[in-house]
Amino acid sequence: MSGPRAAVIVFPGSNGDRDLLETLRTAGFDAFPHPSGRALPEDVVLAGLPGGFSFGDYWRAGMLASQEPAVRSLDHLVDRGGLVIGLCNGFQILVEAGLLPGALSYNDPAGFRHRWVTLECAFDSSSPWFEAVPAGSRLRMPIAHGEGSYFHPGGFDAVAAHAPLLYEDNPNGSVGGVAALLDATGRVLGIMPHPERASDPDLGSGDGLRLFQGAFGAASSLQPPASSKNAPSVLVGKTGGGS
Repeated sequence: MSGPRAAVIVFPGSNGDRDLLETLRTAGFDAFPHPSGRALPEDVVLAGLPGGFSFGDYWRAGMLASQEPAVRSLDHLVDRGGLVIGLCNGFQILVEAGLLPGALSYNDPAGFRHRWVTLECAFDSSSPWFEAVPAGSRLRMPIAHGEGSYFHPGGFDAVAAHAPLLYEDNPNGSVGGVAALLDATGRVLGIMPHPERASDPDLGSGDGLRLFQGAFGAASSLQPPASSKNAPSVLVGKTGGGS
């Protein structure tokens, strides 16, 4: 496959890596599984952190995974202009790694939630992930989590400008109904619902695929170093802006 290279980081306990691989390939990426114990290769333009229960959620969901070499190399990918998405447990890992602010804790009221939800896009964003999702769009995706309640000490006002997707019915007690969060660059996206499991109408919804198609448009203009060993490690092309 000749599309932009995308690494799906696989942790002990991941269970959504196959879903993410298939969706990235459907969007046009040359996607491959990558073990969490190794730093990302230089030719990667996108990294995906799948859902699951990395390291059994021991200590705190996503905390142990956040110390893995592949996660610790994400800063370098973002600095080079690359894209990152964390889905469900992947969102928890990005928060634990400090790539996104705030915290994710037990659902309020407590209990595991697994059902379809409706999300609303709160604003037009210059993020590559939202190229195909204008303000006011309503997206249907499944959730499956017990620790998806988003919290920020500054309240919703502190993150509203970086929270493009809000729950219609807030199934987990997240502050302001936050379902997804962007970093300041707009290239790092954490999302608690599963867009990779809403990538085919035959499975119930194709809405999630729109996020990956937007990312593909941006990633296609990025060029990895001519040589991963000798060339400067800077991706060239459109990298997207803040939300």
